[in-house]
Amino acid sequence: MLSYRQRQKLENFWEDSRHLFLWALGLGLLGFLWYFLATTGPGGAVVEVPQEVRADDPRVLKLALEVAELEKQYQVYRAAENTSDSAYGLITQAVNKQRTLVRYSLKGDYAAQRDLERLEAELDTLSAKRTVGSIEDLVKEAEAAQEAKRFEEARGKFEEALRLQRGINSGNAGPRFKNFVRETTLDQSIAGLAVLPLYQEKEASLAKARAAVTEERWVDALAGYVAARDAQERINRDYGRTRYANIGELDLLEGEIASLNAAGLAKQVDAKEKAGDDIARAGDHAAAAGFFVEAVGLQQQINDRFARSRFVSSTRIEELSVKLQTALSQPLAKELAALDRALTNDLRLRRVVAAEARMPRALELTEKLAVDFPRSLSVDNALRVKLNFLVLKRGQLRKIQDDVYDRLLPLIGVTDRLLLGSETPQGLYLLVMNTNPSRNPGRAFPVDSVSWVEAQDFCTRLGWLLGTEVRLPTKEEMQTAVGKGGGEVRSSAEGGRVGATDSGKPNVHGYRALLGNLGEWLQAPPSGDVAEVGGGSYLDTPEALAKFPVERRERVERTRHIGFRFVVILPPDRA
Repeated sequence: MLSYRQRQKLENFWEDSRHLFLWALGLGLLGFLWYFLATTGPGGAVVEVPQEVRADDPRVLKLALEVAELEKQYQVYRAAENTSDSAYGLITQAVNKQRTLVRYSLKGDYAAQRDLERLEAELDTLSAKRTVGSIEDLVKEAEAAQEAKRFEEARGKFEEALRLQRGINSGNAGPRFKNFVRETTLDQSIAGLAVLPLYQEKEASLAKARAAVTEERWVDALAGYVAARDAQERINRDYGRTRYANIGELDLLEGEIASLNAAGLAKQVDAKEKAGDDIARAGDHAAAAGFFVEAVGLQQQINDRFARSRFVSSTRIEELSVKLQTALSQPLAKELAALDRALTNDLRLRRVVAAEARMPRALELTEKLAVDFPRSLSVDNALRVKLNFLVLKRGQLRKIQDDVYDRLLPLIGVTDRLLLGSETPQGLYLLVMNTNPSRNPGRAFPVDSVSWVEAQDFCTRLGWLLGTEVRLPTKEEMQTAVGKGGGEVRSSAEGGRVGATDSGKPNVHGYRALLGNLGEWLQAPPSGDVAEVGGGSYLDTPEALAKFPVERRERVERTRHIGFRFVVILPPDRA
């Protein structure tokens, strides 16, 4: 029996070495498990490998000669493009015997393997040659069966053609025999046969829907389009790889359905608009506005609920809104028109105080129309400009009218118009236009360096201030004013210069500077790029001025020797 000391040593040894012992035991178990699996598991199965033979073995030599003979016989068929069963049998035998040679070949001998690959490629190419014609025949037969609606027969022929084509594409045949596009097309044709009845159902529903639309059978049309839509949805979902799948077609069908659903509302829009137009022409603008409000609301429903409908139109809402605002603005527009007529009449009759009293209300109405009814056809921006101008000149109305009428003279032989006795002075031009373009400054001197466009604008604004038409004179009116006596000629050819509007001797009719001094713009059509300048200027000789010269100038031209005078048309009650 071990003593206490010996047991103690043994226990200490065990404590120190038990970890090593457990590791060694684990490694031993793993090694045993590996050996067990390696010798008894699937990997332990012994595969019989053909025994290698020498290259000069009689069996090898015999096989090689047989392969060479078979290939030689096959080449005769190949040269003659003969793809008969005999040719196929020869090359098949050659391939099989060459495979045996490969199994007998020594390690590292790749010649036999290369010969095998070459022969297999010949076999696959010959098979492809023999198969291509069959594939084409199968496709034609399948298409004919499909046309005759013998769908099962067509499916079988398409599938056989696909099998043959896949065989070629996966083999070693030459590239010219491989046709991956045909493989894909055949695959799609097979899938298309499954969807074809559904497609034909869709087309039939679509034809019925279109016929119903032509005959205005709206319920039947809607049912037809819904059926066609449902069929197209199934096609797109279940047969997305076929040529019958069409997202665009589905969108069109959705649009037709939406249009039919919206057709009733669209008719109501048209009816409401027509009723509003008729009542507006009759003068009841308040009632017309009610119809236009309803029309706008219905069109908005179409736009919101039937977004794919062909009746959706933001332009339609704009047009209806214009009519609505025009109708709603009529009370204000009528009041403003009446005020404008009264204001113009006051100015025409030189009742300046009365005219001034009307201006604030007239301006208020124009502003309200512009703010509350910006789309109304009754909003006249030109009238708004006119009223703003009149308000601006309100404190100078009397002075301007007095200054103008003091300078006007009658034309011989007419009673409905007056002509300014002199060229337009710079002081009057400045008073009306708040600017003076002249390069020969002086309030009493005629305005110069003014274009035809600016002269025309002056006439328009002066007409607003006088309450009557003001325009540039015609050549005939100027010649009438000159008369036979002509009048004083102002020309720098004799050392003269531009004279003031109240200087110089007037002619027998009281007009000054009709010849010379400044050339004067004459009346011209509203459109065009040129206008006439009559009477000549201080640059012309007296001999030239005596003939009342007329020249054509660009309307936008400004020169220091051209100004203008104007004609005021008298209303009938003042003529």
